[in-house]
Amino acid sequence: MAIYAGDREELYARTESREEGLTGAEAAERLGVHGPNVIQKREKKNYFRVYLRQYTQFFAVLLEVAAVLSLIADASAPGEGYDILGYAIAGAVVINATFAFWQEYKADQTVEALLRLMPSMVTVRREDVAETVDAREVVPGDVLLLEEGDRIAADAVLTGVNSLYVDLSTLTGESRPRHRTAEPSIAASVLEARNVVFAGTTVTSGNGTAVVYATGRKTEFGKIATLAKEVEKRQTPMQKEIVRITRILTLAAVLVGGVFFVLSYFAGFGLLVAAIFALSLIVANVPEGMLPTITLSLSLASQHMARRNALIKNLDSVQTLGSTTVICTDKTGTLTRNEMTARVIVLSSGEEVSVTGEGYLGDGEAVIKGRTEGSDERLEFFLMAALLNCRAAIEGDHLHGDPTELALVAAARKACVGPMGYEKVAEIPFTSERKMMSTVHAKDGARLIFTKGAPEVVLPKCRAFRDRTGAAVTLDEEERVRIAAHAEDLERQAYRLLAVAYGEGDEEEDLVYLGLIGLMDPPRAEVPGAVATCRRAGIRVMVLTGDNPITAGAVAEAVGLSVDRVITGDELAGISDERLEEILKDEDVLFARMRSDQKLQIATALQKNGEVVAMTGDGVNDAPALKKADIGIAMGLKGTEVAKEAADMVLIDDNFCSIVAAVEEGRTVYFNIKKFVTYILASNVPEIVPYILQFFLRIPLPLTVIQILSIDLGSDMLPGLALGSERHEKDIMEIPPVGKTERILDREVFKRGYFFLGIIEATAAMTAFLGFLFLMGWQYGDLSIAGTELHRQAMTMTLLGAVTCQLANVWTLRSWEFSAFERGLFTNKLLIVAVVLEAIWIYLLLTAPSVQAIFNTASVPPAYLLLLIPFPILLFVSHEFYKYLIRRRTGKGIHRAEEEPLPSELCGENEE
Repeated sequence: MAIYAGDREELYARTESREEGLTGAEAAERLGVHGPNVIQKREKKNYFRVYLRQYTQFFAVLLEVAAVLSLIADASAPGEGYDILGYAIAGAVVINATFAFWQEYKADQTVEALLRLMPSMVTVRREDVAETVDAREVVPGDVLLLEEGDRIAADAVLTGVNSLYVDLSTLTGESRPRHRTAEPSIAASVLEARNVVFAGTTVTSGNGTAVVYATGRKTEFGKIATLAKEVEKRQTPMQKEIVRITRILTLAAVLVGGVFFVLSYFAGFGLLVAAIFALSLIVANVPEGMLPTITLSLSLASQHMARRNALIKNLDSVQTLGSTTVICTDKTGTLTRNEMTARVIVLSSGEEVSVTGEGYLGDGEAVIKGRTEGSDERLEFFLMAALLNCRAAIEGDHLHGDPTELALVAAARKACVGPMGYEKVAEIPFTSERKMMSTVHAKDGARLIFTKGAPEVVLPKCRAFRDRTGAAVTLDEEERVRIAAHAEDLERQAYRLLAVAYGEGDEEEDLVYLGLIGLMDPPRAEVPGAVATCRRAGIRVMVLTGDNPITAGAVAEAVGLSVDRVITGDELAGISDERLEEILKDEDVLFARMRSDQKLQIATALQKNGEVVAMTGDGVNDAPALKKADIGIAMGLKGTEVAKEAADMVLIDDNFCSIVAAVEEGRTVYFNIKKFVTYILASNVPEIVPYILQFFLRIPLPLTVIQILSIDLGSDMLPGLALGSERHEKDIMEIPPVGKTERILDREVFKRGYFFLGIIEATAAMTAFLGFLFLMGWQYGDLSIAGTELHRQAMTMTLLGAVTCQLANVWTLRSWEFSAFERGLFTNKLLIVAVVLEAIWIYLLLTAPSVQAIFNTASVPPAYLLLLIPFPILLFVSHEFYKYLIRRRTGKGIHRAEEEPLPSELCGENEE
């Protein structure tokens, strides 16, 4: 028999306890047996290992190999600059590893608070004396003394209650506090037992005593937290894509280097020269600055998201948001304000009253429709009756009590209604069986009873109602039908209804009906626009809630969600996984009364259908599903630390709109990375082509390895980072999600980077090199100038040919398909800084002896720099024309739907 099914004596026997509680010795002995009342956190990270792991990433290993090969080459051919190259590559690896580690460490510190959900101190009865003890020391058999506002420390069976209500949302997802009883329960599961309280939940009102039967990991809280740790997290699309890009570029670099090693060797260059030549080509093919730039770009995006109330824990998760195809969202607090609000009052005399203003603390007023003489007095008496029947209170900015009662108190405040001198003398508490509550008040020697509760319970106890004259008129059948019709109409609109009545004396009989009040947790005003944005963006939005289906359906309708069918938790229990996958393929489903394991089941089914799932949650019960989802999103305001621990992203303001804004940022990151990968690959071509032409033509070396590195880790880094920080394209949320088969390094990136923009840059670099030499009187085939001032000047021209083209390239790549002119000249401040620093860098290459000594450059007569001007202009104009042809072919950019704003316009950035 379940521990909650027996009577009090049996409970004490099974827990080896008693009414006066344990003795100190018994508590100490049990603490030794059962251990501290804590949920064991994940194993403490060895941050040294975490840091070292950054050096084992595939791209990092590639750069490390390149650095080692460079040092080997320097030992074989000293004085060629390979030592500087090796140290520079190693420095880039260290900087990137340190930065990535620091981001992960900061995220861990943000969410490393699992046990904060548990109270630090609790009150127990030991040896018949109330003691305050550390929650870690609570043991099975302890008698908990529960008061309003207490966080419950362990799973316990109630032995006594006084109007006890507990917020179980951390376990069940239900937004309304649940009434608890001390009577034995015959429930099918412990979560349904009304005489049990659970670790991690909160007493919202009333008080009680309970005997602990489970602590630590054996609690329901602990079981779910343990389940969350067992769920495996899938590799993010960004992680997969970085591995793929690295392998492709590595293969290309090694293949080109290998081919030219063989050609060089058989051409008689010798083994050492052939090896150094091949290494130079490999270094030219490997974009050393790409990984640091990606990391920095993701970090900038995560900071941008934080300003929009979305805290990213894992940088790789930023881009995953751009691939999201389904958002599974909670209702309460995410789509709605999580504040019950009185919206409508129907007085017994027939007037309908609209209550304006949102939430408990907002301003508002009561507006009477069909006002007649005496309407104000009847409304005032109605609100006073409701107010006097509440245990909740609003004191300044502090809220105390049940959300429903807080809504009634707030409604009375908006109408400036107070207790009017009535003094409370007795209370008949609410129970789930009675579904009503009454309070008895005295004034001027008279005693009145005020009652509120479910209409179907209160109305039968009423003999009369107040009509438009203020008189108590007999409540006949016709009037009862009229009231029932009003109630039914409001319930269809998802209002939670309370009937209010009063009577003379102390008994809940022969009452006078005063009217109905409709309460609702209103949708956030900005959510319908965000939902519409998701619809245009090809993202499905599904509601998964612990609340009842009628309320959830009404909220879904109010925010514009498409719902083909509603499935409750009980119904889902009878649906196989295969059938669920079929339903989710074809229908938009609203899930109500969900359990934690069912959220996990839904996430799994969606992923099997090929969806990229973003899942929101706040309770302990949500943690497994958050970890299973591609993007787990925990609530920052009302989320438990367990949920935050399991999630990839924490929603600072709990607002659905912020999720959509984060998706917009994720998409932006994807295309920004695509842009700067194209930008970086374009600069690879003028680095590779000079080596290839040197092999086939009788020309001096046009570019040294250290000069290549100055492009990859110097001149390309900051402009590339500026591309990574570009704001979203204007149609970013009007295109389908980034597909799982779509790649950053795709055919289009290769075509633009290598075979279009790169060819122009290579042509510019070689034209600058050869043009300068020929203008200076050089004869083709004369290799004797190697190492001379003329050679260094020519190599400087090669370097400047690539760099100046990249300056034009970064401007035209600010948009993937739209005109660069639409972006605005000063909208990307980082790009302005990058261009200024690039200009300074060019100046130093031409004038600073120390820089020239390191990078083997020399001053060039200004007149010869005119050779550089045509190609940046050609690159910019040709790429802008290329994008125009794309827009013309696809119809993009001709017009933009303006009927609904983008998330960035819906959810302004938090600048703090």
